[in-house]
Amino acid sequence: MYKLSLYFFLVSFSFAQTVNFNELLSYTLKNNKDLKTSKLNIDLSELNVKKLEALSFGKLSIINETNRTNHSGYVFNSKLSSREATFKDFGFAQMNEPINTQPKDLNYPSSRTNINTKLTYDIPLFTGYKIKTQKDILKLEKKINKLKYNMNKTELSLEVFKAYNSTVVAKEYIKALKESKYTITQVFKRAQAFHKEGLITSIDVKQAKAYIYEINAKLSEAKKSLNFNLAYLRFLSSNDKISDVKSFKSFNLDFLNKNALLTKALNQKDELKAMKLYKQISKKNIDIAKSSYYPQIYSHLEYGYNDNRVNFSDEKDYYNAVIAVKYTLFDNTRDANYQKNRILHHKASINYEKQKDYIKLELSNALENLKSKKVIQKEKKQFLNLTNLIFKQSEKMYKNHLISMTNLLEQKAKYEQAKAQLIQAKFAKALAIAKIAKIININFEGLK
Repeated sequence: MYKLSLYFFLVSFSFAQTVNFNELLSYTLKNNKDLKTSKLNIDLSELNVKKLEALSFGKLSIINETNRTNHSGYVFNSKLSSREATFKDFGFAQMNEPINTQPKDLNYPSSRTNINTKLTYDIPLFTGYKIKTQKDILKLEKKINKLKYNMNKTELSLEVFKAYNSTVVAKEYIKALKESKYTITQVFKRAQAFHKEGLITSIDVKQAKAYIYEINAKLSEAKKSLNFNLAYLRFLSSNDKISDVKSFKSFNLDFLNKNALLTKALNQKDELKAMKLYKQISKKNIDIAKSSYYPQIYSHLEYGYNDNRVNFSDEKDYYNAVIAVKYTLFDNTRDANYQKNRILHHKASINYEKQKDYIKLELSNALENLKSKKVIQKEKKQFLNLTNLIFKQSEKMYKNHLISMTNLLEQKAKYEQAKAQLIQAKFAKALAIAKIAKIININFEGLK
């Protein structure tokens, strides 16, 4: 039984993994399915650009059409196409008959097989700059998809930061509860000793024991919370081996110059870059609307062989070269479409400026939030120190029978609460810094 237990312990230990923030972030960015999908969108954008570029080279096709019919028009046309038509096919064999005679050879020909093998080449020569403009738009969309990928990475990095530190907070809280349990256990043992000596009543012993039960309940709840957090980390990273986390993650950034931060945010923010590209796309759409006012020129080239069998003889070949020009003289929808795209461009410009204003507000609020969190953490630290001193003094007073067990446990509860609040304040401050880092587009992968 001992060997079996040891075996399972070693197997479990070999699969367990304690990670720090950078390791967790690396696993998450590597394995996240949404990021993989976002990356595929970039590949699709590249293919869309290549597809449109291919239109400039035209389309070359080889076609073989084989048909058999007794349709008089098709039979006559196929004979002409293969240069086999005779006067007999026109009905000249019945020339001596009346003028309204229906020629049998022309109207009721024998069934014929026709094989047409041809090479065709179609190419747009001028589309009013439409293809070039559409290619520019697709290139801009590719850049937007790259920015969306970066935005998704940043959002995910912040989520990993929150989840990791939340797990550390849960771990630290468990550590604090265990320390409290040890302290109260010592108080409980002293209370038992005092009770044996008749210095205190049994109520003090019971109160201390009840408090231990309460801490055990808190420990159970805290461990459940820690397990939930670890499960979420495993979900984020797609790494089922994660069983523990290392130290708290925070980073120091220079947040002294608000104007410098704002300049950095306006220059680096991916959302703003994307909106600027959308603005450029809306301008290109105006150019596409203008293209309908230009003539459209395209070419069709064809070379092939036509016969009642597969035949590549020079006597059966033909060519056909077409250059077509299309110019729309009247179409009221063109002006409506042009005006519509002008309005959409104006809207995109307004939204771009609106986004800049939003970033200013977002950064200002984030800096104020950080300022508040710094003050709160400082106050919570002082509060913890004070409750610690009060609890130690209360212990001495209890030993000297100057206060009751109830008073001692109240001070211990306040000390525990102060510990938990300081841990949360530390987490809140780190998160406030991370949110500012996100606003100014700092790469979380480079954090130390």
